[in-house]
Amino acid sequence: MPGRLWAGLAAIVVLAGLITYSHRFAYQAGRQAEQAAFLDRINKENENAGNSAEDWRGRYRRCIDAGGLFDFEAGACDR
Repeated sequence: MPGRLWAGLAAIVVLAGLITYSHRFAYQAGRQAEQAAFLDRINKENENAGNSAEDWRGRYRRCIDAGGLFDFEAGACDR
């Protein structure tokens, strides 16, 4: 009887260890996927900000080259 008890307890400990390991692995995989998605979003936002700045610089340059005065409040060129 005591041998069966120890075997049962060992089986429970092994099962608990396997469940812990599998859940930890799943948690880490999910966390890495979320971090990758977060970095992708940051990179996309940075790219959009750079494109917006480049568009604004182009409008500003065209305005100045045409002899206009750029109205920063309105975001338009006054000629």
